[in-house]
Amino acid sequence: MRDRLREYSRGSATSPHGDARGPAPATVADVIVVPAAAKVNLALEVTGRRSDGYHDVATVIVALDWHDLVGLRLRAGSGQVWLRLGGPAAEGVPEGPENLAVRAALALLELAGGGLDAELWLDKRLPTAAGMGGGSADAAAVLRAGATLLRRRGRALPAGDIGAAAAALGSDVPAALAGGAVLATGRGERVRRLPSPAYHLAVAVAGASSTAAAYAALEEGERRGDGRAARVADRLAAGLPPAAGDCGSALEAAACRATPRLAERLGELRARVAGPWHLTGTGGAAFTLAGSAAAATALAAAAAAAGFPARGCRTVAAHPAADAT
Repeated sequence: MRDRLREYSRGSATSPHGDARGPAPATVADVIVVPAAAKVNLALEVTGRRSDGYHDVATVIVALDWHDLVGLRLRAGSGQVWLRLGGPAAEGVPEGPENLAVRAALALLELAGGGLDAELWLDKRLPTAAGMGGGSADAAAVLRAGATLLRRRGRALPAGDIGAAAAALGSDVPAALAGGAVLATGRGERVRRLPSPAYHLAVAVAGASSTAAAYAALEEGERRGDGRAARVADRLAAGLPPAAGDCGSALEAAACRATPRLAERLGELRARVAGPWHLTGTGGAAFTLAGSAAAATALAAAAAAAGFPARGCRTVAAHPAADAT
């Protein structure tokens, strides 16, 4: 396990040692620890390419009971962010300002109007480069926890400002901020909540994948929506599980062209473990719906026995304090 302390501030060089004070001792009342839930895209379609270089998508995203843990403390200071990173999945996670949680903390301090430092703890448990949104979930958790701490200090932030900060941080952060089940459109910044019945599913990691490379590999005919996201959203709204034929990602072919090893491993997973298995986003995780917790656990165990990191999961409800319309 890696557990290192780093300090960051906007516009300054990174210091591996921080200032001479270091993080001050904290009381329980000063600190919030919240889960940062993984997600899967039950359905994703690409509907076009935008002039700004992003792609328009329509996707149904659900949050899972598989999560990182994020701790945050705010104290008087000059805009610095202290990061402590650990956990079984910390290897390879960025430690500098490219870490989305650090960027979220910096954005939070800016929204607060100055005069504060942030002490941030990340306990990483989610696979990286797997299309499960771990970095985005961490960033959203920082925004939610920070908004709560500021409200306790009498410095409540407008929900719209928090939502704008989430959208600026990344396309998946608004959905992570909302939690539960959402229909996300645009580049992901337009989020509409959906009913969140509890579904059971198994999630297996077929390999690592690059989101940027997958989008770059898209062919023109793959930028046309097929309505799958709307159909899945309608099923959820009716209290029904999504139809298997509508699940999965329109980015799968491009992701597999960009990362041939992902294509190989996804084929092995489908051949060796009962499914159907659907890629989430650009991968490399895949999921299959199950009828019960026991069935999800059994499918995950079969995937693990076949050499794929896997877990039985359940969808979780929206965050009550999230601002999603």
